[in-house]
Amino acid sequence: MTPKRLAIYAEADRKNDAIAAATGLGCPTGCGACCVRTPPHVSVSDVAPAARLLVAAGEGEAVLDRARAIGAGPCALFAPGQLPGGCTVYAARPVICRLFAFAAVRDKRGAPEVAICREHAAADPDVRARVAAYLAAGGEVAMFADVQAEAHDPDDGPPELVPINEALAIALERELLRAMYR
Repeated sequence: MTPKRLAIYAEADRKNDAIAAATGLGCPTGCGACCVRTPPHVSVSDVAPAARLLVAAGEGEAVLDRARAIGAGPCALFAPGQLPGGCTVYAARPVICRLFAFAAVRDKRGAPEVAICREHAAADPDVRARVAAYLAAGGEVAMFADVQAEAHDPDDGPPELVPINEALAIALERELLRAMYR
């Protein structure tokens, strides 16, 4: 992973940790609902670091086959029971996966509004109020669009968002081709 991407991830993680510490916001242990029920849409650039990691570990072809077979279904990188969160490439997970339920979008007045997932809200019904108070007090929160734009690498393709398994298949095909020519 590039130093720039590592710095972006570290800053997003720092903000996630701050909001979690201040509000108790957190994913239920081993949840993975976002990976299974509503797999994210990502850019090829966003899964390129995971593809590089998988190819370097000799797992690229197997994950490529799995991503193609699953199609628009659950994320090919999800493994139920694996902690944290079931992600097999947790350190290199895409921005949306890193920020989901901890980051914000702008509301119609331009103020940040944390997009809390229904699993968080069901596990802790008071979390929305605590997060709103945290933001009202000037608490820091990562903004989805800002982090996604900052993390995009034009060398890895266009910024269009597609289902994660589709983007992963493209990134793995590219990385496997690069590895073949090395």
